[in-house]
Amino acid sequence: MDTPADQLASSLDAAAFIPFLLASIALAAAYGASFLLADHLRYSGLDPAMAGAVISTGIVTMIVSSLFAGWAAQRIGLMSTIVAAAVVMSFSMLAFSFAQVDLRITFVGGLLLGLGWSAFYILAPIQIIHHLKPAARIKYLTFLSGGQMAGLGLASPIGHFIASRFGSFSGVYIGLACACLIAAIAFYAVRDRMKKTPRLSGASTGLTPALVSSILRDVTWMPIVMIGLAACAFSALSTFQTAYAESRHLSPDLFFVTFTLTTVVARFTLAPTISRLPVRRLAFALFSATLSALALFLFNRGSEILYVISTIIFAIGYGLSYSTLNGMAVNLAGERALSAPATSQVFTIAYFTGVFGFPYVAGMLVTHGGVNLMISVTIAIIVINLLMLANSILRATNAQIKVR
Repeated sequence: MDTPADQLASSLDAAAFIPFLLASIALAAAYGASFLLADHLRYSGLDPAMAGAVISTGIVTMIVSSLFAGWAAQRIGLMSTIVAAAVVMSFSMLAFSFAQVDLRITFVGGLLLGLGWSAFYILAPIQIIHHLKPAARIKYLTFLSGGQMAGLGLASPIGHFIASRFGSFSGVYIGLACACLIAAIAFYAVRDRMKKTPRLSGASTGLTPALVSSILRDVTWMPIVMIGLAACAFSALSTFQTAYAESRHLSPDLFFVTFTLTTVVARFTLAPTISRLPVRRLAFALFSATLSALALFLFNRGSEILYVISTIIFAIGYGLSYSTLNGMAVNLAGERALSAPATSQVFTIAYFTGVFGFPYVAGMLVTHGGVNLMISVTIAIIVINLLMLANSILRATNAQIKVR
């Protein structure tokens, strides 16, 4: 049943949201298991370097899926498309498990991985947005991103543990294929339950050039640009964390474990709190924390304690910024009679652009100037976000003064 945004619910039915969240964690774990592919190929007697080529093939289908997932959702239904994405992810994991049989099957798995994960990642937040009033969105988007981070971060260590016990990564991928099918069943059950819940009226999910142009011309462009820039900083720091750690005689595993655990804990514990804060000032505080963390990374000369502290600060600052900016973007769209679901898709595409596009630039920076130059550029990127937010806060404050 279609309902205006301000008349939607302030919370989601736990019987629907908890299965949705658990299924989301399962799909995130499947995507995170792509980091195990190099080890899987090595144990299968194949060249582990081929893992990069396999995953890179998925970028093509990821881009295509990003552009057309909304159209599919508009035609067969949002939850039906998410169910299909979960099934595609299941086939992807199954294809990876057959690497030893024929490497070509693994490349098919890479294509399916990009297709399924991109569709799910873009559409899952829209499902949340569809059923919640603006004030409640950031809280539940933070829960969702927390669950996804848990799946992504824990997939690799748990996968290594299981493989060490049973002597094969094939079993890990078969288990994840089953988990994705269970997730598809859970999404299907949630779909029937969500049909009875009020949803956003007049919400178009299909992207058109005119619709994208109107979103980028309005004030909604700001959080979209900011997430693209923030993703650049995150992808650069993550992709070249090993190079950074080696330059300081540190272990990169310390960064990844600390970042994952801190982000998951922060997203689940702070979600109810951050949803009540002024969104622009919250974003400013989060990017200020991100900036502080990057500065600590730059000036750290080899201290493990400082390494952990800077990672924790970065995890809180960057880790909470995604759902905050996503909530800001869709709420601004709603205020200006723009499509909130379409805005969320453009937001996610901007994120993908930063995550997959900037590592090439970061690699050039590391090659020609070292990791310190790369971190200095990421600091400049975050400063741009802070300047945009400061200008937005000042303009909003001045507008309130004039009204009074």
